[in-house]
Amino acid sequence: MTIVSRRRVITAILVAGLLVMPACKGNDESQARRGAGVPVGSAPLTAATVGVDHSAHGGDASTPAGYAPVKIDPGRAAALGLRTAEVTPRDFQRTVRTVGVVALDETRTTHVHAKVRGWIDTINVNFVGRRVKTGEPLCSIYSQEVYAAELEFLSVLDRVQPRSPVAGAASTPGEFVVAEMRAQEQLLAAARRRLSLWDVPKAEIDRLERTREAKRTFPLLAPRPGVVVDKQALEGMFVDPSVELYTLSDLSRLWVIADLYEGDVPYARLGTTARLTVEAVEAPVEAKVTFLAPTVDEATRTLKMRFEVANEEQRLRPGAFVNVTMDVGITRGLAVPESAVIRTGPRSIVFIAHGEPAEHLEPREIKIGSLVSGFYPVESGLTAGERVATGAQFLLDSESRLRATSGGGAAHAH
Repeated sequence: MTIVSRRRVITAILVAGLLVMPACKGNDESQARRGAGVPVGSAPLTAATVGVDHSAHGGDASTPAGYAPVKIDPGRAAALGLRTAEVTPRDFQRTVRTVGVVALDETRTTHVHAKVRGWIDTINVNFVGRRVKTGEPLCSIYSQEVYAAELEFLSVLDRVQPRSPVAGAASTPGEFVVAEMRAQEQLLAAARRRLSLWDVPKAEIDRLERTREAKRTFPLLAPRPGVVVDKQALEGMFVDPSVELYTLSDLSRLWVIADLYEGDVPYARLGTTARLTVEAVEAPVEAKVTFLAPTVDEATRTLKMRFEVANEEQRLRPGAFVNVTMDVGITRGLAVPESAVIRTGPRSIVFIAHGEPAEHLEPREIKIGSLVSGFYPVESGLTAGERVATGAQFLLDSESRLRATSGGGAAHAH
């Protein structure tokens, strides 16, 4: 017998000793009865009231190892606080409550950088919260690289398309002249392409080709419509491609990022509707789960869950705190009360009540799911209509283990 088993036997013997303690005088008797869970003034709990039923259900193969059936005098069941509950089907609906925060929709957000080194000459959009349109100038930049590329473009352009006609140009050009012109046109296209890749606007390149005058600066345009939610650009500031100048976002649609605790992860599904309560918004906002993160955050032990919320009226603002309520896992099946289940490590034990109100209690191992609103869903081991004991679980567990260990009941033992 292992040390754990010996401790359990000793505990059960001590409990049983309290139950069968002979009547004492004065306060000793009252204290003994209170220790056994028996109301003062009632008859002592002895082998005549609690014992093993050797005639019925004894030694059943379905009895869990280490347990034995227990028989209780019906007249003493109420004094022991023993009650029963019928196993019936019920709907299981788990309510998940968590918190989140309103965030920008990353698919509608753009970070604006200059693709060249240079200096900001003038600022056109100069504060956060300003609405901009696609192609609107944000600021103008002076770049030595861009200015040199414009001069090179004009040089090639003058060779391909000279301003004044060359003498003898009307005659049919020779083979070498045609090859040279083709090469110059390729250089011109490459120069035009380089300016475009540096985000020099097409209108600026067209102006350069039309007027043949290089400008010291070029405008940096907004790549999309939206609201300026962040701005780092300052007049005269030196910039390079690593510096983020503006952040633009379309606030007509936002995200809500919520933390889903590990215990609730199995119940979350894409498309599940949740109620989002924001303090600054009067009525709750309903939204569906659109994304579940593939990994758990190691710091918070939570899974990130995302909702997409329409915000045409600009009621929600990024950074706002959100309370999330979500009904998940709606199923129907047999249910057993939490108070009826004895959890012993990997096993779950209940006592099946036979007789009125509970003459015979038969231990049985069952398989259950996760606790939902005070009830466990039954996966196996019980059938509808059976009654389970929901009170005096400690006394029943101790007495059943003691009888099984002493060999007075079922043949099974630890």
